[in-house]
Amino acid sequence: MRFIASIVIASLVAGSAQAGLVNPLIPSWSGGPNTQFAQWDSFTQASGGANTPDAAGSSAFTLMNFAPGAFVTGSGNIYSINSALYLMIMGGTLGNAASPTQVVMNVATAGSVLNTAGVRLSLFDNAGNFVQFAPSSSELRADAPAQPQGAIQTWAFTWSPIVVPFQASGFRVEFGASAPSMSLDAVRLDMQYVPTPGALALLAISAFTVSRRRR
Repeated sequence: MRFIASIVIASLVAGSAQAGLVNPLIPSWSGGPNTQFAQWDSFTQASGGANTPDAAGSSAFTLMNFAPGAFVTGSGNIYSINSALYLMIMGGTLGNAASPTQVVMNVATAGSVLNTAGVRLSLFDNAGNFVQFAPSSSELRADAPAQPQGAIQTWAFTWSPIVVPFQASGFRVEFGASAPSMSLDAVRLDMQYVPTPGALALLAISAFTVSRRRR
């Protein structure tokens, strides 16, 4: 009977989480020069497998759940009845040699809520340098009750400004559920970079050359 009840609860919670990101925080610089973004609206790998973004124009990032016992629902969500989801987004930085100055992550869930205190951004390079940041701000962008328990929420997490003493080649963002029975519905990650002094010098030389040719 407990098993049947768990399946019923799982189907109800998972079925309620089909709204995707509600009122997400999309930064004004998203899609501009020196930016990356990735968005997941549906998942195919429940535990230990890499989920690639399904939104057009996404960077080649991956999202993985490391909590055992999860499964992918009929609506494409990652859900676990008995364990709290532990999730990670991983990828290379712009050109694999740059550190972002701003990062924004939106997460849509249903059922049990996110562990907002556990959200972290890590940056690293090929020389073994590593640094980790908690979000500089977080905002609950949408909140509605879920049946039979919990809430349907969209959270936005911002890291800004980010100051790193090295040029990062890769990153990871870690986040997870506060308890079992959370359904991960959708995720979006935006990253902005400022050109390095060398890149700015090249742009200046290019602009000067174009100006001379026009004269």
